[in-house]
Amino acid sequence: MKRLVVFIGIILLLTGSAMAISITSSTIDNSTGLHNQAGATDTNTGTVAGNVKTAITAVSTKIFCGKSTYGICETDADCVKGGCSGQICQSKNEESEVTTCEWRDCYNYTRKALNCVCITNKCMWNRWTEAQIKSIIKKQNAINVTAKYWDTCPSGCSCTGSTVKCQLANGRIMTVYAGKSGNVIIQIKGENMTTNVTLYKSGEKVYGVFKGNKTKEINMFQEQVRERIRERLNRLLENENISLDENGVYQYKGEKKARLFFIFPVRILVRAEVDAETGEVIKLSKGNWWAFLAKDDSQQVVGASCGTVTPGQNDACCQTKGFDLWNSETQECEFSQ
Repeated sequence: MKRLVVFIGIILLLTGSAMAISITSSTIDNSTGLHNQAGATDTNTGTVAGNVKTAITAVSTKIFCGKSTYGICETDADCVKGGCSGQICQSKNEESEVTTCEWRDCYNYTRKALNCVCITNKCMWNRWTEAQIKSIIKKQNAINVTAKYWDTCPSGCSCTGSTVKCQLANGRIMTVYAGKSGNVIIQIKGENMTTNVTLYKSGEKVYGVFKGNKTKEINMFQEQVRERIRERLNRLLENENISLDENGVYQYKGEKKARLFFIFPVRILVRAEVDAETGEVIKLSKGNWWAFLAKDDSQQVVGASCGTVTPGQNDACCQTKGFDLWNSETQECEFSQ
């Protein structure tokens, strides 16, 4: 037993602050967030940027990796698809880019319901035309918790003081109110998430204006993000925190109980990135390098996946969780396009 104590002491001495162990009731430092994920209309290849120091355990291969040149245009007719696989959205007045002739699944713009259109005089991949975006992004549709006079409260919402309550699909109520640090807090079914994104409501749908002035529909909300992570890990997580970033990606942090060297109670940090529009888990990782030395001690979630229900009831199960249908290939609940 003395040798074990000495061994543990040496590890702690060598690793110092890098080893953020949470013994019993102490907490893990969650200040380091994951970096930005490119959206469907970005010019990169859909990979994660930044100095990410976590060990990645799962990465989505479904991210659209086509390219937008942002060439000058006046109408949608000025924008054309280029590249050997039609993966480039460019102006018809630009020279065609030379690309390799290969097909990659992430070039499939039809699966993402994307179109090569002219938005703010630039050719780019987007789900909507500029006219459709203008019909959504209106002053009267804005969810503005700092408004002094509610003459522009969105349809289907009630606005009182600095609080906005809106009816969403499936009978859900979304409550939005001002946070203490200049952000807004969104609450659905008693669960919170934060964001600095400008939100709009049109009908029963919610949209956000993200980095690069890109408008995206927010199909995924915080309770569904938690559900998705539980499905992947099949474990109950604690101290969960969710925020929606400027790229339309949820940044998720949670903790999972474990026992270091099968003896000492610790908490392993779990991070994830989830696309708010498609619901895809872009990244899922365990942030502690020493996690392989710990035995999972978290509570297993029985029936977390809708794949375990009675055959034929999968879609109904997904709908109770805010999704549309069950995908037997990916073995996950999804939204219909």
